[in-house]
Amino acid sequence: MEVIKTKIDLGRERLPTGEQEAVFEARDVSVYYGDQRAIDKVNIDIYRRLITAIIGPSGCGKSTFIRTLNRMTDLVPSARLTGELRYRGIDLYGPGVDAVEVRRRIGMVFQKPNPFPKSIYDNVAYGLRILGMKKDLDERVEKALHSAALWDEVKDRLKDSALGLSGGQQQRLCIARAIAVEPEVILLDEPASALDPIATSAIEDLMHDLKRDYTIVIVTHNMQQAARVADMTAFFGLNVTPEGSREGILVEYDKTEKIFTNPSDKRTEGYVTGRFG
Repeated sequence: MEVIKTKIDLGRERLPTGEQEAVFEARDVSVYYGDQRAIDKVNIDIYRRLITAIIGPSGCGKSTFIRTLNRMTDLVPSARLTGELRYRGIDLYGPGVDAVEVRRRIGMVFQKPNPFPKSIYDNVAYGLRILGMKKDLDERVEKALHSAALWDEVKDRLKDSALGLSGGQQQRLCIARAIAVEPEVILLDEPASALDPIATSAIEDLMHDLKRDYTIVIVTHNMQQAARVADMTAFFGLNVTPEGSREGILVEYDKTEKIFTNPSDKRTEGYVTGRFG
């Protein structure tokens, strides 16, 4: 099996077994789009095999921050990052790190389900084929669909178009597509915002199952969802600069129960109680 080569080893052996081991370490991370600063000096550790929720008002940089974690911001020509963002001790933005390999190790599922106009099978197999992971392809596809709690619903129609699935099924298919290439982290950017309550509940149940094997970071506007699924919660707020521009800042980060019942910062309390935001 041919794998993408990197000058820096991002192998699994670097990951210690401690439950509270930091997978990501952000130190003074700021992101700019041109001259406009989107987030300012974020400092946060994200821990292995926990679900971390990112909450906050619109425009506070939640999606920008989560996209730094797998270098999706590289795809925006005007974007640049300052500070240091380490993944298992390796500088993600350092020389010699292959962004494509980073995105294989750190998968992402977006707000709106985006299956390819291909069969259910080919959607899951797509990344495997691109990355040269073609050995035991049928078994890999089946395993990913099982992991995404979708196999029993689609096993008899794998050749059918993925576009014929319901919205919730399409989102689980996108999760299956992400985990098929054996990532270590799954980033979920508002994964249930376009879904009905029943499909949302299925996605939340799936997250609980997946955290046994994956580190999960979720952006959500739904505070009840964050309270239900997350182990840790980060509240991002908005700061207005003297020049009048708005930029996201990390206000508070702690265990989810503390964030929602006894936050340390009045701004967090105001947001989670609905007084602003």
